[in-house]
Amino acid sequence: MKTPDVIVKGKDNGEGMVIHYETTKGTDVFGLAIPNIYADADWDLGPTWCYLILGKKTTLIDTGRPGNFEVFGSLLKSIGKGFSNINRIVVTHSHEDHDGNVAEIVSATQAELWAHTIYCQMISYHPHIKDGALHPELPGSCRLCRMPEIIYKNCLPYHKKRSSLKVDFPVRDDQRLPDEDLGFVFTPGHSPDSICIVLEDEVIFTGDTLLPDITSHPSLVYAFEVNRRILPKGYRRRNDVYGLMNYIKSLSKVAYLNSQPLKATFPAHRLFYNGRFNLLDSSERAKEIIQFHIDRCRDILRIIDNKPAGVADIVVQHFPPSRLAGMGKQLAENEIRAHIEIMEAYGDIRWASENRDIVQRTGTSNYLNAIEVYLHCSSF
Repeated sequence: MKTPDVIVKGKDNGEGMVIHYETTKGTDVFGLAIPNIYADADWDLGPTWCYLILGKKTTLIDTGRPGNFEVFGSLLKSIGKGFSNINRIVVTHSHEDHDGNVAEIVSATQAELWAHTIYCQMISYHPHIKDGALHPELPGSCRLCRMPEIIYKNCLPYHKKRSSLKVDFPVRDDQRLPDEDLGFVFTPGHSPDSICIVLEDEVIFTGDTLLPDITSHPSLVYAFEVNRRILPKGYRRRNDVYGLMNYIKSLSKVAYLNSQPLKATFPAHRLFYNGRFNLLDSSERAKEIIQFHIDRCRDILRIIDNKPAGVADIVVQHFPPSRLAGMGKQLAENEIRAHIEIMEAYGDIRWASENRDIVQRTGTSNYLNAIEVYLHCSSF
């Protein structure tokens, strides 16, 4: 991938930057780095990169974290554009650092709102459906929210505004728009409604599905049981949208797209970080992340060895202390549980306590063949 041109310099982590990329066919793509700051949090994902495509329709991909409407307008102005120039908004998935400001920007632009069909359920409230939800009073995307109270409360106005939106074009799985040279790749696992966008078989916008430097947080299979009844009917029969294995399948889909190799990959975070660009080959990076999860499963089995081990102990032994500060410990436990779910499903691990906080090995490593199928060849 060629290095994009820097239009506006930002911070060392990329925040406030504006970049430009021109496709082989001459389509202009601008990247806008919107601040992504969590209240009282100890981690830095870097800004959320939102992208403006000046094609047949001027298309905005993602709208950043809530509270940045004015920042967005300022970055648009730096490239001679305003909200009135935007015809279509595409949301990659229903997390607040990707569709924050969406209600305000839809109002300012009167643009069409596009998102995967599951997104409609994620932004809606379903308080009558409990099914083990930690927060049945929140919209679908946050029924299992474990964020601290200060973050939870800050999101409430955003949830309310977002829930009033109408999705003008619900994107179907792997839909293509040949007349615009635009394609949508359904990539659930991190979020059940995640999509990537492919432009002119040259550029892929990956949202959180594919990131440089870091790996996306996988959802849990458990979330399917909590949210099964709020999903569109076609997704309720079996779990094809939650959990690490579905995320691995999505990575394989990206790795083996018919249009590979793609010339440019634009992720939602860390495109520019620590004062430098992180330029990706989407196929190779997808395979790297699959291998990363294989290696993590292997390390979990090593830690357990021949005696039962607590999930909390596995977390402490697997992750460095710096990753466990603040909310890091909770996030780390969820990641370990996502891997345990796979190994339990393939008979490599079983729970050794009724509270499901202690696991032990069974002596097999069936997970390895199950995941390696998606590392070495496409199943789509």
